[in-house]
Amino acid sequence: MMPLQVLLGVGLAFLCFCLMLGCALCWRKRKHQSTTNSKDPASERIVMDPSLPLPGSASTPIKQQYEEVRGLVLEHPPGALPDLDPDSGYRHGPHGRASLPFIPAVQKASLTSRTKRILERRCTVSGDCSVYNQCGIYPTPGIMPAGPGLGHSLTTPDDLAGAKSKPRPALHFTLFYSPYEVTLTVSVLGISNLPKKFGTGCDSYVRVYLLPRFMEPQQTSIRRKSLNPEFWESFHFSGYTLEEIKCFTLRFATYVKEFHNLKDTFIGEVLFACEQGDWQPDSPSAYTRELTTTKTKLKKCLSSQDVVGPSGSTGQTKLLGQLFILLQYQTLANRIKVMVRKAESLARLTRMPGSPDHYVIINLYQDGKLLSTKETKTSSGYNPVWNAPFLFDVPSGDIESLQLSLEFIVMQSRIYTRSGVLGRVVIGSNASETGRTHWREMSSRGHVESARWHTIQPDTL
Repeated sequence: MMPLQVLLGVGLAFLCFCLMLGCALCWRKRKHQSTTNSKDPASERIVMDPSLPLPGSASTPIKQQYEEVRGLVLEHPPGALPDLDPDSGYRHGPHGRASLPFIPAVQKASLTSRTKRILERRCTVSGDCSVYNQCGIYPTPGIMPAGPGLGHSLTTPDDLAGAKSKPRPALHFTLFYSPYEVTLTVSVLGISNLPKKFGTGCDSYVRVYLLPRFMEPQQTSIRRKSLNPEFWESFHFSGYTLEEIKCFTLRFATYVKEFHNLKDTFIGEVLFACEQGDWQPDSPSAYTRELTTTKTKLKKCLSSQDVVGPSGSTGQTKLLGQLFILLQYQTLANRIKVMVRKAESLARLTRMPGSPDHYVIINLYQDGKLLSTKETKTSSGYNPVWNAPFLFDVPSGDIESLQLSLEFIVMQSRIYTRSGVLGRVVIGSNASETGRTHWREMSSRGHVESARWHTIQPDTL
């Protein structure tokens, strides 16, 4: 058994040795063949005599052939060197030992026409004003040539000269002040040339501020799928004389709604000083201003005395504070959306230490009859924030002829005392000038919210 295994091992080793030997012989043979093939072209290379002319060419002198190629006419006998004009464009160059092949006249004409087409194409693309003819290349009159035969144009190419700057976004609006109603009317007409990066599905809107009085903005409705949206919406600011209006500044901030962003994208703003306006007594004035990318930083904490109310208000009404209210009339549903946002600088009813709690009671009346009542939650402090929305159903019909009104009663309460009425705000047909203006805005603007500050009036009941 053992000798058989030894024989098999010896046979396998001999077989491997034969295979390796065969591989080595094949590699050596291929290497020899490749070396032989690489030496064949060198051995068959033909060394030409420089003194002999090329096959198929005439024994023409080198200088004469150069002149024929350049298109010059030989007026001297072959073999003689002419006196060349230094302005002819000819320059002596180094001569080689090899002869230049003869170019027939047909080939020269073909070369000339081909060169002409190439130069004409170059003149069309780059704006070069060089003109080519059969005798050579000459520049246009009035332009100095850059070389012996080629002229370069110093003019700007047509495609660059006719390029226009990219149009910037612009806001279109009108202003009108009525001395009889003591009201400033700001109408936002539209925006042109919004950035194309937002695409044709761009949704945009504008916020209007009257600084420094109205820091809370009034907003237009959203215009969808347009880079040139048109709004045609008006906003009213009442209770200020024209002299006071000229001390204010209007701010128009433009935003675009994008689905991939949680916040709306700021596009630009327009700051318009009212003192620069052309205040015509009978007609509104139209303006167009480009949007600037800078964003004005507004104060986060607002003072009610600086934000709301004309300067001629009495001291008593200022001491009671201000109430910020948003209204929206939903025509199809026949209801009014009311949001009590916040109040500022509320007065104290007692001298007890500590901060009291405040809440608001909202009553809806029709011809003096109570239709519905809502109430907010309590919020502590003298600058409470509620952000409480409510819905009031109203009878169908024209809301202006229904004799509706909203009453907001601000209540102040403490733990150990009974709640007391701080003051009230009335919005509707039987309210003050500010309340009537806010009601008209809500009725005319449809589904767009109308926001205003209201001065809290003392309770006379």
